[in-house]
Amino acid sequence: MSKEWNTRKSLLKRVRDSSDEQAWADFLGYYENFIYHILRQMELNTEECNDLVQDILLKLWKNLKSYDPEKARFRTWLGRVVRNAAYDYFSKAKTQSKLLEEERAMAETICSTSASELETMIAKEWELYMTSYAMERMRGIFSGEALNVFSMSLDGVPTEVIAQRLNLNRDSVYTLRNRVKSRLIKEVHAIMKEVEG
Repeated sequence: MSKEWNTRKSLLKRVRDSSDEQAWADFLGYYENFIYHILRQMELNTEECNDLVQDILLKLWKNLKSYDPEKARFRTWLGRVVRNAAYDYFSKAKTQSKLLEEERAMAETICSTSASELETMIAKEWELYMTSYAMERMRGIFSGEALNVFSMSLDGVPTEVIAQRLNLNRDSVYTLRNRVKSRLIKEVHAIMKEVEG
């Protein structure tokens, strides 16, 4: 499958075609760790997260064709799937009387989380996740020096200190930081466009 085709047609549209195995692999690359991270934000333990991620991915695989972008953004729809899967998980455990007091409290927390709170959390985490993902791509584009300048800038290190530590002049620090920042913004937008359509 050509790279040109991949970038022209959004991932969400491609993954709905069950014959496009590469689209599903790409989808997993973007979303599997993100779903795990969201579940961890809900304070679920590692074992519960691993189980739920698999359940959620299966539900997504089965139900992606029913997703309607006219009704909701994908992140909103995904948030509902994640929340409902977590709720179902704890409801099932509760009916089996295997739920400890700590898990009961977690189930109540998940159930009491409003859709808007969950959507806000998912939107924030999605932006952080996409930025991290884009930064990984930056490692293949920029030298270690440029990335070090950018990273130190994000950490609040003054330009003069960066220049001294890396044996650069101030203008080079500004140039490298701005190049990485500009490309990072473009990369985040490109990834989001590819993934969200």
